[in-house]
Amino acid sequence: MRVLYLNPFSQEVSGPDESLRTLLGDLIPRGVEAHVVLPAAGPQVPRYQALGARVHFAPLSVLRRDLSLDAATYPLRLARSTVAVAALARSVEADLIHTNMEVLLEGVFASTLLRKPHVLHYRGNTLDRPKIVFDALVATWTRGADRVYCISGATAEVFRRRGHRDKVEVLYNPIDLAAFGPASPSPEVRATLGGRPGQPLVGTVGRIHPRKDLETFVRAAAAVARAVPETRFAIIGSAEAEVELAYQERLSRLVTELGLADHLTFAGARRDIPAVMRSLDLFVLTSRHEGFGRVVAEAMAAARPVVVTDEGALPELVADGPAGLCAAPGEADAFAQQILRLLRNPPDAAAFGTRARDAARKFDATTIGARVWDRYRQLTGAADRHPFKRSAEPSARAR
Repeated sequence: MRVLYLNPFSQEVSGPDESLRTLLGDLIPRGVEAHVVLPAAGPQVPRYQALGARVHFAPLSVLRRDLSLDAATYPLRLARSTVAVAALARSVEADLIHTNMEVLLEGVFASTLLRKPHVLHYRGNTLDRPKIVFDALVATWTRGADRVYCISGATAEVFRRRGHRDKVEVLYNPIDLAAFGPASPSPEVRATLGGRPGQPLVGTVGRIHPRKDLETFVRAAAAVARAVPETRFAIIGSAEAEVELAYQERLSRLVTELGLADHLTFAGARRDIPAVMRSLDLFVLTSRHEGFGRVVAEAMAAARPVVVTDEGALPELVADGPAGLCAAPGEADAFAQQILRLLRNPPDAAAFGTRARDAARKFDATTIGARVWDRYRQLTGAADRHPFKRSAEPSARAR
């Protein structure tokens, strides 16, 4: 079965790429011939190729919410990129098109032109505003796909509260649970994160972006450090875009202002995330409106106690058990209280970690891959039932 995957980015650190690669790691051995389409060369290319996927390049057009010149010329660019995607799908004889993120609409229209089934992955967050824009987008996404995968129940509600239910399916991002299985923490990794023997190490992982609300993490760290001075903190992630670089500078100034320079390490992006997670004593995510929170699922798989924002999909991930603690969004003191609760009670923290590992089974890549494989087989056997595609049977007027 040949599947054309449309992916909008090829960045060093990318949750959609991590999730797609994990999924392909299961689907390719099942019989999927994967063709991944990217807008340009980048660090993800050899990673896809190492799995056995074939990588292609096309001028993909990303949806934006602003009123810039790029947004004004979007329809023309979308038409051009749709033609390119359709030509590529023909050349590889694709049986199905899978759009890996909702910011691409080429799959909607190329699948219509080619009469091929289309799967759309909604990997966005839970903030569906402005309403009038999302009303139109949700209608387009749903009508233009045979199946819509939402990465959490919280993101599925973006569709369901607008009356779209039949095609929508919750599909958690897959995690290779074996990679995060039991193993001893690495002293070397802990040292690179700023943690030394006898020092509790609290960390967060993700892009350094304002939506991650790392200011709340830093302010919570300052409160914890006042109560437990030996605690160390790590921010594991990179800043690439201009807005991210400016945000990192702001965070660095805040760290200095709060007297945290000797307590907090900016550790940069890492590829050894399983080792990083095992090296942390506690994982924290202060993000706003997360649609899933892959790093939370990874921390849970590594049996780390977690503290997350009580917003978006994050409470859903840790609900089993419960498998983690929640704090109000943007409330540094609330996060600090939850962190201190776990640091001051190691048996309680260990129990949360055990429940987190048990709850992480719902992210198992093999189980999720089997579901997608079955869905692909169903759709490719019913390619003529695409909602935008007219029947091959001539109409009465044509007769």
